[in-house]
Amino acid sequence: MNAKPKFLKSIIAILVIVLIPYGVFLAFRIGQQGVFSAQDMIRYPLVFGGISILIVLLIKRYFLQEPLSDFNKTGGSWSNDLKWGLLLTAFYFILFALERISLRSLLNSPSNMELLGLMLEMREKPILLLLWFGPVLWIGVAFYEELIRVFLLSSLWKFSKNLRWILAVILITSLIMGFVHWNQGSYGIVTITIKSFVACWFFYKKRRLMPLVYAHVLYDGLQVAQLLLTYPQD
Repeated sequence: MNAKPKFLKSIIAILVIVLIPYGVFLAFRIGQQGVFSAQDMIRYPLVFGGISILIVLLIKRYFLQEPLSDFNKTGGSWSNDLKWGLLLTAFYFILFALERISLRSLLNSPSNMELLGLMLEMREKPILLLLWFGPVLWIGVAFYEELIRVFLLSSLWKFSKNLRWILAVILITSLIMGFVHWNQGSYGIVTITIKSFVACWFFYKKRRLMPLVYAHVLYDGLQVAQLLLTYPQD
């Protein structure tokens, strides 16, 4: 395929998969009255994330005519992926501690009432607990977000091997991933952008998707579990 049509198809794919859905989502969140209910926090990530994953894979394979192996270009095993996922999780929590010390007092960090509402309902309804820590966290949150991240990276990196371009793509991708968490305030945007930069750099060096998924599941899951166990009872 010639370079120009290939570039155009990649831009169309990025618009369809990333920019348009994220733009619509941000517009919806900005104009939203109130917060998502606990059921919404289960339903929307699972449905939207699941459908989006399927769309990404189909566009990658049949529209772009690129191999899905782009997401795992180097050899590996589930045990090695898990090891890297654990190391990434540890690094994320180190960043988390440093960010709280250095940035928490400087940036806006609104309370996440949606997560709090879900957490309180999960205490009363075990089915919500199973759904959130199962398919919602694994598919609708972690796998979906990490697949979007590596799709952006692998799509844009194809156009140049120059280190400046590679770093520019990492920065752009990280900013997109940060700003889509607009509802978490400036603190959330900045800290998620920082962690995304780490995730992007890891993918650049290792070219493996699943360590990012494992780290995402562990990082989010451990924080929610800690809140469930320590948040005061009524």
